[in-house]
Amino acid sequence: MGKGTTKGRYICKVGFYDIYASDSMRKVAGRGNLTEVASTVYNVYHAKKLKEKGFKTKDLAVEKAKEMMEYHMIGK
Repeated sequence: MGKGTTKGRYICKVGFYDIYASDSMRKVAGRGNLTEVASTVYNVYHAKKLKEKGFKTKDLAVEKAKEMMEYHMIGK
């Protein structure tokens, strides 16, 4: 069994940024120990550092990463 990750599920790469999805779980009523995904939040990472967080959809996170790439290419 592999090592777990605290970042969440890996989704995709945009340039040198990585998009991860963090799921919040909730118990299913009347089903014992079963759980289901209550909500998902998408975050943008560069290497191990969190750059932006709290996106509701993957598309919003990808757009932000593209915007950050353009900013990086133009210069600071």
